[in-house]
Amino acid sequence: MRIIVDRRNRLLHVDLSGFRSKVTVGNFPVFQYASGPRPSKTINLGCLWSIPNDNYGKQATWGTDGTITVIGGLANGERCIHTPRTLPIPDGVTFA
Repeated sequence: MRIIVDRRNRLLHVDLSGFRSKVTVGNFPVFQYASGPRPSKTINLGCLWSIPNDNYGKQATWGTDGTITVIGGLANGERCIHTPRTLPIPDGVTFA
């Protein structure tokens, strides 16, 4: 599980993991990075997980505290399958 910040090319390479929800919740922080770069502003990472039994996906954000949050909530038993992706670093975002 990692997010690689390619400052030179202004790209993020997001490769996390899949998981299964054990509860029904709203927006839910699923990963907390204790070390490494953190964005100066919250970044929308787009659709990172597919939900195979319901034919839709879940989007996520990467917060300034290092938290990756699933947007839109999760239902008990949902299996989230991650697809790695590369996206541009948004304008005005720096990393500490």
